[in-house]
Amino acid sequence: MRILVVQHDREDPAGVVGEQMAARGATLVPTLPPAGEAFPDGPEGFDGLVLLGGPMSAADDAGHPYYARLHRMVRRFHDAGRPILGICLGSQIIARSFGKPVYRNKVTEIGFRPVRLTEAGRADPLFAGLGPEIRPMQWHEDTFDLPDEATGLAENDDCLNQACRIGPSTYAVQFHPEVDRAMVRTWAKAAPSDAGTAERLEAEMDRHLAAAERLGRTLGDRWFDLIERHGQRSAA
Repeated sequence: MRILVVQHDREDPAGVVGEQMAARGATLVPTLPPAGEAFPDGPEGFDGLVLLGGPMSAADDAGHPYYARLHRMVRRFHDAGRPILGICLGSQIIARSFGKPVYRNKVTEIGFRPVRLTEAGRADPLFAGLGPEIRPMQWHEDTFDLPDEATGLAENDDCLNQACRIGPSTYAVQFHPEVDRAMVRTWAKAAPSDAGTAERLEAEMDRHLAAAERLGRTLGDRWFDLIERHGQRSAA
């Protein structure tokens, strides 16, 4: 199974989510559009699409002229029934691909924050059995409006739309299930001049990272199940 991975920052790879997919036999095919690397117009040759995070704004079309092509590609993967997973910036790109705005959230979320699963989320194939609340890593200033076709899966008091599903297999999560300790430390070094950010995140990782990594591997594993099921239907 070949999965296209759109990476917006060299310091934000697919992490533990990608590791879990690779352990299942996936071939991850990364591309870095901000560096001028090419990406296809549609899903031909790929079984799924992962859209990763980055420091840029999903609303900055002028600064990132490849966004228009990216939105078209997202819709073509979706329309072809190929599973999509958007993480942080990737979730916002999905929202824009379905006609919804991205804008500054009321607060900046950085750290391991509690997120409540909705009733639909607790029954969803990716999140079922994970309990009423998860505590993933957050690092974002912006948020998005829920697409009309979407089902909200997770929320918290600081950012309403934490996860959603559009159709059977297009997922957008505002948080970062892909992180490991090295990734968080790298981001913290580049953080704004909040002298306590790195120390706070180290303490939070000691308490919450192991569970967050298990969450990331679970989501990667279950999302790959969708890839395999789509492949079986296509071969039937």
